[in-house]
Amino acid sequence: MRNRGRVIKNMLIGMIGICICIAATWVSSMTGKGNVVNGYIQSNWPKMSFFRFEISIIMSSIGITLYYIGISEYIKVLKITKRRRGYRENRMAKLFEVGAVAGLISYLFIQVCFIMMALVYKLLYTTSLMGADIISVTEGMFYYVAIPVIAFYVISIVAVSIPYMYFTYTGKLKIPKLFILFNPLIFLGIGELLKLTKKYYLVDFSSAAVLFGFLLMMAAGAIHVSKMPDDKRERRRRAEDQ
Repeated sequence: MRNRGRVIKNMLIGMIGICICIAATWVSSMTGKGNVVNGYIQSNWPKMSFFRFEISIIMSSIGITLYYIGISEYIKVLKITKRRRGYRENRMAKLFEVGAVAGLISYLFIQVCFIMMALVYKLLYTTSLMGADIISVTEGMFYYVAIPVIAFYVISIVAVSIPYMYFTYTGKLKIPKLFILFNPLIFLGIGELLKLTKKYYLVDFSSAAVLFGFLLMMAAGAIHVSKMPDDKRERRRRAEDQ
């Protein structure tokens, strides 16, 4: 593959971006012990400082920008190799691109929406409104944007995970078959199982479970690129250097 080192470096930058997004998610979502969930409302929001929400937005913006660098290379790798594949592989590669773009949009969109919910709830909590009214106003605000938020969230996970699992299972990605489990859809399920434990530290950890799936998927892509054969021009250049 041409410029293999640059591609892997950009994928590593994307992985750093995902790690920043994971940290940003924890900063805004780890509610701690004693939190009670009421629909989308977290009872510990009023106890959390405004600084946590502010820094989370800043970190999310930086992280998703770096992630874009990595996922763009992932898309290019699939586009380069799909020319040798059949109709189904081409469609899967295109589906992956759609999911990747949806993921870029949805992460920051979702972060902003839920942080705004937390801020509204936190601010209303200090007023004379009753608890039920505060919850109604806060959730009502979210329902105005719920359809695009949920739609982008689902597309970003499913449309990336299914092609990734297909290419891994069929051997198109040069990675161990076990890596088929390293995708956002599987980690979404793991996150939901962690929430069922009712242990606050596992529930807090699960808030970034899907992002861990994206991180491992990106790492698998970097491994695939490292195993791709050199193109003719690259082999000729190496032969001349020797």
